[in-house]
Amino acid sequence: MRRRQALLALVAGAGAAGCAALRARFPGPDAPFVATPENVTVEMLRLAAVTPADAVFDLGSGDGRVVIAAARDFGAHGVGVEIDPNLIATSRDAAAAAGVAARVTFLWQDLFVTDLTGATVVTIYLTQEVNLRLRPKLLRELAPGARVVSHQFDMGDWEPDRVVNVRGRERGYRLYFWRIPANAVGTWRSRVGDGDAATLTLAQRFQKLTGTLGDQPVAGRVDGEHVEVMGGGLALRGVVHGDAIDGEAAGAHWRALRMPQ
Repeated sequence: MRRRQALLALVAGAGAAGCAALRARFPGPDAPFVATPENVTVEMLRLAAVTPADAVFDLGSGDGRVVIAAARDFGAHGVGVEIDPNLIATSRDAAAAAGVAARVTFLWQDLFVTDLTGATVVTIYLTQEVNLRLRPKLLRELAPGARVVSHQFDMGDWEPDRVVNVRGRERGYRLYFWRIPANAVGTWRSRVGDGDAATLTLAQRFQKLTGTLGDQPVAGRVDGEHVEVMGGGLALRGVVHGDAIDGEAAGAHWRALRMPQ
């Protein structure tokens, strides 16, 4: 396990205080370092539709190959987060050799303390346990519309938006893709065109919506900032901007304002 190896190397010769400090710095669970095949790395970045406008964060970045590929092949900026200092050094050398050192950063850090607010794409190849622990942080810190790709492991009952199988030289690999959903929870004052206002009440579980429009049941889905609600004889489609939704329904403008709690 790379975490344990890193801790053993760093703790050698240190006293009890030093050991406590290191454990405080790296509080997260263990995850083994297993390199992602090069073609799978490229497919992860393609699945996320990475462009030069993106900031790609690879959590548990190992030898840096995902971050380097994001910069070299897609023109993005990248940040690798890794707890093994030897792998950090390897990553920096590899980035320099690839000519992308100016567009990538490697942080010697536990991924659970990394600030993800600047990321537009997050890639991971961790474990099921770590994914489930990481899930609340992704939903809390990433902006609506940010993309997450996981190699091999899903996020439990947070259903992926897409699943892609990739064939390698020796076996197949599975990639999972999610888009961070906007927060649509609450009671909204909804109006279509010049019609009367109605009360739209929504509950949300990840990207799935349930609720009522007036006295009619509705169901829907959030895809990044985009929301779709079906029910009451209407299909409401719009974009969430904080406490407002603007879109269309039945060929007319639809606007909803979230009511204070």
